[in-house]
Formats: sequence, C-alpha cells, structure tokens
Amino acid sequence: MCSRKLSILFIIIAFVSKTSFAQQKITIEQADINSYALYEKADWKNLLQYGKAYLASNQPDFVLLRLRLGYAAFMLHNFSLALQQYHAVIQQDATNETAHYYSWLCRKYLNQFEMAAVHEKYFSAALKTKEKLNNTFAFVQAGVECSYKATEVVQRGDGLYTRLDIKTKLLRNIHMYHAAALYNQTISENKLITVANNTQIAINQKEYYNKTIINVHPNWQLIAVYHYLYTPFNNYLYNNHITLLGIKYNHYYYSLQADAIVATLTDTAMQQYNATLSVFPLGNLNLYSISTASYSTKKTTNAFNFKQVVGAKILPFLWIEANVTLGAFNNFLENDALYVYNAIDKNNVKAGATTYITLSPKVIIQLGYTFENRTVYKTNNTFNQHSITGGLSCKF
Repeated sequence: MCSRKLSILFIIIAFVSKTSFAQQKITIEQADINSYALYEKADWKNLLQYGKAYLASNQPDFVLLRLRLGYAAFMLHNFSLALQQYHAVIQQDATNETAHYYSWLCRKYLNQFEMAAVHEKYFSAALKTKEKLNNTFAFVQAGVECSYKATEVVQRGDGLYTRLDIKTKLLRNIHMYHAAALYNQTISENKLITVANNTQIAINQKEYYNKTIINVHPNWQLIAVYHYLYTPFNNYLYNNHITLLGIKYNHYYYSLQADAIVATLTDTAMQQYNATLSVFPLGNLNLYSISTASYSTKKTTNAFNFKQVVGAKILPFLWIEANVTLGAFNNFLENDALYVYNAIDKNNVKAGATTYITLSPKVIIQLGYTFENRTVYKTNNTFNQHSITGGLSCKF
C-alpha cells in the first residue's frame, strides 16, 4: 500500500514538475543540482522522469544531464534509451569517452558487437588495456552447431548437418565471419532417371561461408557474403555459388536491413531480395522480434516468404525463441544466406523453437527443434521432417 501511495505521489510530482517547467524557465544550474541529487541517491526512475519533463519543456540541454540520464537508463537495463542519451552527449561533445564507452557497452548488450566497435576509436589507452582491446587482427568468437534431421519416408534418409565457425576482427570497423559445414544424407528417387544408381543417392555436401561486416557510420553497416557449396549427386556434381550484398541501419530500438542475393543452385540461377526488421521494444533483449520478408525468383517462377522470430528472456540465464516461415519454397536462403534449403522436395511449412542458455558471460549453448512439412519430388505426397539442433559458442 505504501509503495502504491509513493507511485501516485511520484506521478503527481512529475506532472507538477512538467507544468512548472513549462511555466517558468529553469536554469541549467538548477537542473544540474536537482539531477545530481537524484543521481547521488541512485534514484534512476525519478531521474529519468525529471530529465524527460525538463527536456520536454524546451529547457536548455547540457552534457552532464544527458550523461546522468544515460547512466540511469543503463542501470535500469534500457540500453536503447541509454544509447539515445549518450548520442545526445556525443552530438555536443564528439570525443566524450564516457558517452562512447557506455554506448559501446549498450551495443554489446543489444547483441550488436560489430557496431559497438565504432566507439573504440575514442577510448584512451588505459581503457583499451582494461577492456583488452586492440585495433589489429583478433579472434572474437568460435562455435559449433550440429543438427540431426529425421524424416518420415523411407525414400529420404535421415540427414546430419554440422558446422564450425569463427568470428574475427580484421580492423576496428571490419569484422569477418568464417564457417565450414558438412551435410550428409542418402535419398532414393526413381524419378531422377538420369542419375546413376538413383535408389542410393549419397549427398555429402561441403560448404564454405564468409560474411564481412563493415561499419561505415555510427549507425550504418555494409554486409557482403559469399557462400560456396560443393554438392555431389552420384554421377552429377554441382558447384553452387551464392553472393549477398546488403546494408543495415541500427537505430536505438530497432535495426533495418535490406539485401539482395544472386545465386546458382544446382545449375539454376536465382535471385532473392530480403528486408529484415529487428525490434527490441524494452530497450534490451528481454523481448525482441525479427521479421523478414523475402521475394525470390528463378526461371519463370517466383515466391514470397515471410519469417517471424520472437524471443524472450525467461530466466537470468535462459532465452526462448520461436520462429515460423510462411510460404512454400524451393532453393531458399535464410540468415544472410548462411542456411541454404536446396533439397529437391518443396518445403510447405517450417516452424520451430530454440533455447539459449548462458553458462558464463562468454559461453552460450543452444538447443532447438524444427518442424518441416515437405512435398515429395514431382508428387502430391507430403511428409514431415523433424530436426534437433545443438550448438555451443565461446567468446574470446
């Protein structure tokens, strides 16, 4: 009951404060004293309300207020709001190390590790030493992912996908991601009459993936991807090439990416165009949404697909993420062309869920399930495929 009364009192005070701001001009000195008092008491919510009311009444802006508001938002884990406040500091004081340092932390906590590097330019030697940073080549992260795919028809054997990856920093604003993958499956398809021994087609696909991310502005990134797949198909051999070029804009509460893919899969040219919107409405990763619209075309056919991902933090160490891809597809590319769906069977529905568990600040494990409904090649018969995926990633 006491807490409720305090909340009501606070709302009244905030309203009165905003009204008084509008009616009288508060000096910077007064705002400095009042905001500092709230900062000293670690009264982060009231500090943010005070600063919001002060700025909303067109009072003079100043760096110390924005620094305090940024820190208050940071302490409340609203990293997007903190970024917004620190950006206001940087607009007034471009080399302010405190603002750049906490912007760096906020980007990392929003899972924007490459974008965070923009701010390292303004770190002192002592701060770089403390955070173990350098401007030269460095290994950033390594991981492994393995997915076992069980089918429900005898013509399609179970599949196994394994990938090893590593992230590197080439220069402060240039990051590169490398991956090597294997996909193994044996299928039987008597409709493939030109394939030798078509009742025992062994697919041992080998892949190399490279993604380069370049920070070109405090909010903008360029993305370039090359993905090569070596796909033996008994007496056939396919060399598949995929290239992607994209641009990404990172705002405070969302990011927006647009990219175009040109590819050759199983000797068929295709193009795919994607637009991805990522939103974190709470200013952190406690709740997030990733929406991707894709349009692909090959020969005389085209398709539209929509993928929706929603994730939430359930426990301090546990995130759960659900996803669904709508629209049937053949030869479809996901996650910046990292995942390639080039099976001969059309995919009708794909959905799943993944859990992420932090074992330590640098170690994350994942466990996921994916359901797919597919149509057997050149028939109307459908079957289901169930995938169990596990992974481990480590930051250096």
